[in-house]
Amino acid sequence: MREKVNLDQPYIFTVTSGKGGVGKSMASTHLAEMLGAIGYKTALLDADVGLSNCATMMNESTGYTVTDWIAGDCLLDDLSQTVGSVTLVTASSDPGAMSVDSNTLMNALDQVVLNLMEKHDFIVIDTPAGAGEITLWALDRADTGVLLLVDEPAAISDVYRLCKYVYSMDPTFRFAAIVNFAESDTTAESTYLRFNHILDYFLKKEIRYLGFIPFSGKIRKALSDQRSIFSYDDSRELTTDFTFITQNIVADARAIQQQFANSINQL
Repeated sequence: MREKVNLDQPYIFTVTSGKGGVGKSMASTHLAEMLGAIGYKTALLDADVGLSNCATMMNESTGYTVTDWIAGDCLLDDLSQTVGSVTLVTASSDPGAMSVDSNTLMNALDQVVLNLMEKHDFIVIDTPAGAGEITLWALDRADTGVLLLVDEPAAISDVYRLCKYVYSMDPTFRFAAIVNFAESDTTAESTYLRFNHILDYFLKKEIRYLGFIPFSGKIRKALSDQRSIFSYDDSRELTTDFTFITQNIVADARAIQQQFANSINQL
């Protein structure tokens, strides 16, 4: 495991996809837990309004949510739940929250992110699937949008459409990719390369590969048990895969901050 890198400012990344059912929340929770385990102050914001399940995956009941704060039922600081080494904030666990005015909700989420930035090195945002308002809000606030790819034609097509839409608004947006449900590192790399080829052919874009999450019975068991895979004695192989991904995320964070510092020095 590499030595912890000191960050000058918080790094925000989303975990998103074009469609549901590809393992976003699983990836978000485990990446947050791994970052916390290697010494970074990490927050996880479950922004999948009405369909949040990060708390469930971490075997926690959902406490106060952002929509509770909007309603005046709690204070801003009441939203943070400490789960192991991770600070968890949930936007809402009530499907009825979708009726909340979207501008009000996004303004509230902005305040939540600003509050989390004061005390954390990393903020992971778990988004709804697709290109809805909350997903676009999360991507706009992020330093990097992490795309969760799976080797399914419909899923690849949906992720491509999401990228195309985002690039139409911001051609310089930073995307990176994690392949989920991969049979092996070879099949994972193949899925990533095929998607990158599509981006290059149609949009003249390329995105960075962060690693893969294997198709694993251990992960399915962990989800069923509502436990982190890291809590199992025989999870070393999976821990290695997540460590590789988080090291690449840390490297990206450091690279972005170095680019920012260099641009400031040139002024």
